Amino acid sequence: MKKVILVAVVIVLLAAVAVALVGIAAPATVAAGAAQPAFTTRLEAGLKARLTTGKAELDRAFAAKKEIKSYRMKTLLQLHPGHPLETVVEVSCPDRERFTTTIGDRAFHAVRIGNKAYVEQNDGTWTAQDTAPTGWAPCGENPGEPAPWAVMNEGRDPTAVLAKIGANAEIVRGSLTATANGTCQQWIVNLQMPAMPGAGAAAHSHGNNGLRYTLCVDPDQHLPVSVTMGNGGMITSYSDWNQPVNIEAPKM
Repeated sequence: MKKVILVAVVIVLLAAVAVALVGIAAPATVAAGAAQPAFTTRLEAGLKARLTTGKAELDRAFAAKKEIKSYRMKTLLQLHPGHPLETVVEVSCPDRERFTTTIGDRAFHAVRIGNKAYVEQNDGTWTAQDTAPTGWAPCGENPGEPAPWAVMNEGRDPTAVLAKIGANAEIVRGSLTATANGTCQQWIVNLQMPAMPGAGAAAHSHGNNGLRYTLCVDPDQHLPVSVTMGNGGMITSYSDWNQPVNIEAPKM
């Protein structure tokens, strides 16, 4: 009889542990073409997320990226109606970057090196002009400057922007997400903007003056994988950290 009771207690305890582990495991979402994260991966991510805060993860992501010497950043801007505007920025710190923007079958190219900015014209020739020697590249603490033809600051590093303006933001944990660039932990960043004159307290309480971003961070390397604005109108993804990239001035 005692043995039966002991076995029953053990089963109950194991069931309780299993339920607890399921509760700890991070909920997962899977992007198109990516594999479902394993339960052990979700469990580890859930444990890590409970031992940190959104602000700490934003700071870690910013600190990790500041040490990067080269990377690729792709921004998709959904245009209504029409094709999405895709801007790919290849960065070689401290002062080299190459832009390639496509919309439909049209492509635009530009290069910045040191104090020179080069833009390709419609006939395939290039023009050059002087630019500030520093401050425009998305390296270190600097978010950089947008592409010459940017609609909504494509080409700027949104992680650096969020790190600079997110000190007082509300940051809550989202789901563990499997993407083509790896698995990452979502952190929802809610930025409260100043209310317009006469809007009253209701505007703040209902979030009408707020902006929402979703920062997805690699839980192991602490590097950003993507930043999504709102419901996905603009998505910036990162890849090729510290991979060699050769950026030279175009032939004039």
